[in-house]
Amino acid sequence: MPVGLVLEGGGIRGAYTAGVLDVLARENFPFSTVYGISAGACNALSFLSGQIGRNREIFAQYIQDKRYVSFGNLVRGGSLFGFNFIFGELFHELLPFDYDAFFSNPIGYQAGATDLETGKIVYFSKEELGENMEAVRASSAQPFLAHPIRFAGKKLLDGGPGEAIPLPRALEDGNRKNVIVLTRDAAFHRSEKPEFPRPMIRARYWQYPAFRDTLIYRGQHYNALRAQCFGEEKQGNAVVICPSKPITLSGFCRDPAQLMDLYSMGVQDAAAKLGELREFMA
Repeated sequence: MPVGLVLEGGGIRGAYTAGVLDVLARENFPFSTVYGISAGACNALSFLSGQIGRNREIFAQYIQDKRYVSFGNLVRGGSLFGFNFIFGELFHELLPFDYDAFFSNPIGYQAGATDLETGKIVYFSKEELGENMEAVRASSAQPFLAHPIRFAGKKLLDGGPGEAIPLPRALEDGNRKNVIVLTRDAAFHRSEKPEFPRPMIRARYWQYPAFRDTLIYRGQHYNALRAQCFGEEKQGNAVVICPSKPITLSGFCRDPAQLMDLYSMGVQDAAAKLGELREFMA
């Protein structure tokens, strides 16, 4: 029976996911496909290339580098995150990504981004990521903090608004069992008020009414997805790994020490689930 690995996004909370994935990588679990949104899609790259610790080093070494994340990037390049640096010098020279290992890994990959025209999630496989990882860039391009990325005939932004937790796609693909990695603790409930004021959303995305609605009702959709995840777990169809305590860091945290604490929590939480995971995957 195929088992999917489902990774929520979450910006800097991705340091938690990086810790979880390093534990899972050492176990060589036979997942069918890894499904990632935003930071989850980014972390999945190193997981599938077998580069244990690479994501940790990105957070440890480069989170304070203004080329990685800064408002200067937003002014100069249209995105808070410096995608040209992340998928350029960092990707090829500083912490080289092993493309050969990634593409030869039999485990599949799906990265999700939101289509501005439809307001819906769209997914891209290994073979569809683009020469410069445009699909992964799009998956991480946050509304208001990045210009839309034109790719595959679409205008795309962060996958979070469309489907913050890619469990529906994993189920659609036939994965009746899934391991789900969340970046919020089990008690978390997202406010169902829009993250940005409605007039601001309407003014910024006036050309894209479907995407506006997706942003406005993002909280309701997110909470429903979380309920689905825990419902699958109760039925024995999923194992959910989530932070053992609330993550209170700012979304713009650039303190390596705090992010390493988050990474360590991911390692510890995943290690505590290993017995359950081995039985589940058997």
